Amino acid sequence: MTTICLQLGSAICTNPNSYSQTFVAKNADEITSSKIGLAPSSLDQLDVIVDGSELAQIYNPMELATWVPLLSPTSIISIQVRGAKNGKIDLQPINTSFLLAGLKCASERREADGSRVLTATRRISAPVGAAPLRLMKKKKNTIAVRLDLGMMDDDDDDADMIDEDGLLDDNNLLAPPPAMGAQSEANGDDCAGRKPCDDCTCGRAEREAGGAADYQPKLAQVPSSACGKCPMGDAFRCAGCPFLGKPAFKPGEEHVVLNLMDDL
Repeated sequence: MTTICLQLGSAICTNPNSYSQTFVAKNADEITSSKIGLAPSSLDQLDVIVDGSELAQIYNPMELATWVPLLSPTSIISIQVRGAKNGKIDLQPINTSFLLAGLKCASERREADGSRVLTATRRISAPVGAAPLRLMKKKKNTIAVRLDLGMMDDDDDDADMIDEDGLLDDNNLLAPPPAMGAQSEANGDDCAGRKPCDDCTCGRAEREAGGAADYQPKLAQVPSSACGKCPMGDAFRCAGCPFLGKPAFKPGEEHVVLNLMDDL
């Protein structure tokens, strides 16, 4: 089991005999040389000790990532920060180094002397022999289009058009309305024996109800103007004028205005 205690700057390990190797590094070159001779995945424990007042100057958050290839799958990394200026310790560089190295922060504790200890472990990877996940390939939908350029001509543009003359064929014409019976024609019944319309204007409804045989339809009652301003247009008409919305007209032509219809 390989365990290393790395003392940075002026920090001193209180129990060096509990480690298989102990290094003192005061600069970046000495930190790099402490890794010489270590085989990949052979380091089971790495403890780094640094003084809080020297943390910003000597602790490089990028350095811990270079130790990851040397760590075993079950290794534990511990960073101990002792003391601090004005009693405050900024642990942000430690957390940043764990993040950049791909380590998982396991715990954080405060020692009796006021120092802070942060531990991390390697992230759990897939077990040996486990089948790798296979991503399903998205199927491509392809459409084959065959163009016979040699057979294309201008007549193909009109292939889907409907012949309007064919719609006027005798077989397509609607059947003519049924002819009036002889009795209905003799009685002058234009309705061909049907029930009179609800708004009958030909006089048949009155005749069947016992009215005059010479009934003539009455024209619609045209309202008369009480104020005399109705023919002048909406600008001069009263609020309840029956001619509101109608164009101006000459007196006596009220029935023409009432019978106006939209041609559309």
